[in-house]
Amino acid sequence: MELQMTILNQYMLLNGGPTLKKIAADTGIQLTRVFRLFNGSTMKLSEYQIFNKKVKEKMGLTEGLEEIAFECSMKLSPAAIKDLEIFLKRKIEVWKLVQIENQTRNTSISA
Repeated sequence: MELQMTILNQYMLLNGGPTLKKIAADTGIQLTRVFRLFNGSTMKLSEYQIFNKKVKEKMGLTEGLEEIAFECSMKLSPAAIKDLEIFLKRKIEVWKLVQIENQTRNTSISA
């Protein structure tokens, strides 16, 4: 369910909070089904793939990270793969620190 909410939130942010009718037109998913998805109904794999593809297109990503990672694992040396893994972990740690800083800043502003 967390993945579902993440992809729906990303879709909404990237598309400027469109109406359910616009989402249905953009994705090809029936309006009533879109309504149910945004109200907690469990998403089918095909629906997740549609939203995921739309998010990636909006972000300008032509190849999925998973595809690139797989190709790297097949072609690069173990040392190069380890370097990439370390780089990605650092990116995540920086993101976590920024999130903590933002939360601290928002808390101090509210007080």
